[in-house]
Amino acid sequence: MRAAPTSAAMNRPPHRPPSEPEIIPPGQPLPRREPGIWVTRGVGGIERVSFRPVGPVGAALLTLGIAAAAVLGLLFLLGTAILGLAAIGVLAIVGVIAGILRGPPRSLR
Repeated sequence: MRAAPTSAAMNRPPHRPPSEPEIIPPGQPLPRREPGIWVTRGVGGIERVSFRPVGPVGAALLTLGIAAAAVLGLLFLLGTAILGLAAIGVLAIVGVIAGILRGPPRSLR
């Protein structure tokens, strides 16, 4: 008994034609299906984007996200400043040690 031949085309689900566009008469509001953003295409390929306003929970989460990003940015800047001050301190110490090892200044003849 032979196995039936298989191919990638046979494993794909059958092609479904696109659904019929819903015709909404002028002046009628868009149907409320799911909250979020809708993109509709009009005549000539013009796109219209409509979205729901952010609710109180979304606004609170957005504020917390922005605050967290601001805190992380501030921590990054403070860390960079501390590293810069440490580098300046190391260079100053190296300069002092180099001056000590070099000895007293000699006059030019």
